[in-house]
Amino acid sequence: MQAPLLRILGPIEIRDGAHSGPLRGAKPCALLTALLLRPGRVVSLETLMDALWAGEPPRSAVANLRSYACLLRRRLPASTPLISHQGGYELRAAPDAADHLAFERLADRGRAAVALDPPRAVELLTAALALWSSDHAAPGVERYGMLDGPLRILDAERVRATEDLAGAWLGVGQPHSALRTAGQVLAAEPLRIRSWLLVLNAHHHLGEPGRVTDAFESARTVFRRELGTEPDPCLGQLHRQLLAG
Repeated sequence: MQAPLLRILGPIEIRDGAHSGPLRGAKPCALLTALLLRPGRVVSLETLMDALWAGEPPRSAVANLRSYACLLRRRLPASTPLISHQGGYELRAAPDAADHLAFERLADRGRAAVALDPPRAVELLTAALALWSSDHAAPGVERYGMLDGPLRILDAERVRATEDLAGAWLGVGQPHSALRTAGQVLAAEPLRIRSWLLVLNAHHHLGEPGRVTDAFESARTVFRRELGTEPDPCLGQLHRQLLAG
């Protein structure tokens, strides 16, 4: 797969030969991100102003948007033109031009392969996650208006793909890799039940019943401390099943 030219799964970057490099300026970065989240669709001026100025645009907002659009046109590859419409802008980006689109496609294919073809799932999910250079999408962009929901979804999909990869590692008989991968999720989000389930299963695959129990008790400690409650009953059920089996 050709490396995506437009990157928002980390610092905003445009790759186009000699002009490759980070995109400078908070507002141009926010504008490019907003347009990339709706590729091939006209995004209205009102929506863009809400995203760039949190619903409080200055009087010069339309003129400022025009300036930011001109800046983007100077940086964008010829294959991804920025089109002006009456009342909005449209970025025409091919499916392989933007990293978040490539990530979604690879993650979906990898997820579908976990049960049927674990080695292929490992390959696809590893490639999908390699597109990320940060724990969060567009880390330098303020999440106002239309930017908030889609960027949160991308962040959640990265975590989901990481857990899918841990499951695929179990499927190919690599429990150590599964432990490491699930542990990466829990280090940032210790209340992820699915990751705890993967950790228990990985220790079981390694023939470590004591560590299965240790992991279960660690999860209980985290949930009691953070939420004042026990984890989902499915974790206790798995713990009992693994020890009984």
